[in-house]
Amino acid sequence: MKRAAVCLGLALAAATSGALAADVSGSFASSSASYGTLFSSDAGILTGSVLSSFTGSSGYDIFSVKVDGTSIPDLIPGKDDYFYFSAPVAAGLHSILVSGKSYGGSFVGSYEVTAVPEPTAVAMALAGVGLVVSVSRRRLS
Repeated sequence: MKRAAVCLGLALAAATSGALAADVSGSFASSSASYGTLFSSDAGILTGSVLSSFTGSSGYDIFSVKVDGTSIPDLIPGKDDYFYFSAPVAAGLHSILVSGKSYGGSFVGSYEVTAVPEPTAVAMALAGVGLVVSVSRRRLS
């Protein structure tokens, strides 16, 4: 009976590894006046940045960056541009839209969604670990 309980507890704890959401990341670069990228993710924390710079009179001037329709402020207004974002997102399709003007240059960007485990997966893992601990305590006493 104890062996069956330990096996069940380990199975519950191990089963959650398949239920955890996967991280998603990507990068992009363009010199077009308007650029958009779409990606799908599980619920999590989305972080990323878009930047451009000028060397002399050549570069890319970013007018706006929108993440899922929300405007992101330019942290370095002027010739060089730097947009940073970090926010929780729900599972689904997400977008990053960049608009600006190229003066012989381009912009680069990247994003990453760090997945947040489902509450049921965490509960199942805790139940499995709790079952293993309770069987171990009985065995010691």
